[in-house]
Amino acid sequence: MKRSKCLILVILIFCMFPFFDYGNIVSEKVPVVVMCRPTIDQIRNIVVMKSAGLLGEGEISLICVYHENELTNYALSRKYVGDRRLKWVSFAELKGKVARNDLFRKNIWTSQFREIFDVSDGIIFTGGMDIPPGIYGEKNSLLTEATTPYRTMYETSFLFHLIGGNQNMGFKPFLEDKPGYPVLGICLGAQTMNVAAGGSLVQDIPSEVYGLGSVEAVLTQGREKIHSARYIKALFPGESKDIAPAFHGIKIAQKSILLKKIMGGLKGYPMVLSSHHQSVEKPGKDLFVAATSTDGKIIESLEHAKFKNVLGVQFHPEYRYLHKGLKFFTNDPDGKRFFSLKTFLKKNPPSVIFHKNLWKWFASEIQH
Repeated sequence: MKRSKCLILVILIFCMFPFFDYGNIVSEKVPVVVMCRPTIDQIRNIVVMKSAGLLGEGEISLICVYHENELTNYALSRKYVGDRRLKWVSFAELKGKVARNDLFRKNIWTSQFREIFDVSDGIIFTGGMDIPPGIYGEKNSLLTEATTPYRTMYETSFLFHLIGGNQNMGFKPFLEDKPGYPVLGICLGAQTMNVAAGGSLVQDIPSEVYGLGSVEAVLTQGREKIHSARYIKALFPGESKDIAPAFHGIKIAQKSILLKKIMGGLKGYPMVLSSHHQSVEKPGKDLFVAATSTDGKIIESLEHAKFKNVLGVQFHPEYRYLHKGLKFFTNDPDGKRFFSLKTFLKKNPPSVIFHKNLWKWFASEIQH
């Protein structure tokens, strides 16, 4: 009854102040998932995971969130959804401009964030380009690639509104009202989560962590210390469109609660798909290290000390080719040795079970 009254109130608010076009997503029976930066690729990932049952056995609704001033052409995403008659997918366009000094307080986006939060059951922040270091109080490295400013600004503010941060200790985060609400930050999403909470980032892993200054030096380090396929692509530009993403193991921290639950007592280091040159440096307010790279030098996951279903992962568990083996990749630009990402995970237990259990956790929580 309480949820019914809340939904009725939200619908009335929408009628008076129609920020977003949600279509028919408001339902008491169907879980509503929010995804930020809905490129066609990201929507495809959700479609594949949904069809594979990784997001639950029943139906879901998806709200795709973006900002009106982003450079990405989301009209293509809307066309993709319309052409395929994905009626369970809707779009929400955030409006207005917020100054950097106002990200960590109530601002013009606050009511828009709240509307999205009130009608949804969970949220995913996806991967992307670097965060401008000025947001976390550092100078801009020559290697930082901050090319999506509007996206960075609204996602940082949104995550601050959800979980709070040490930039404004008096602010009441949304999750105080719904503490079981699942928040999943993937790659850039995990970094943004940390910055929103007041943490900092390593701006370039090879140079700052390993003291390396060339692509060739990175590639001599071995799989466990290579966190992106960008380095092999740099050596062979344009020679193969199917260079495999980087894989390495992760080590679950003793302090972890959620990832230990996801591991389900399994032993070993699950292999994860890695595509980043930055990472968490100092964790923000109430965030703690839940996993690292196997050498212990790179933070691979964050959990929240207060909100049990807040999880940041530096890797990519959502990539559709991890869950279906229809495409083949190569680490050999000559194209002589191709392999399936799904098969690779199967050959490296407990990787498949780890990925399935991660999405099983998220699916279970949005059902609640």
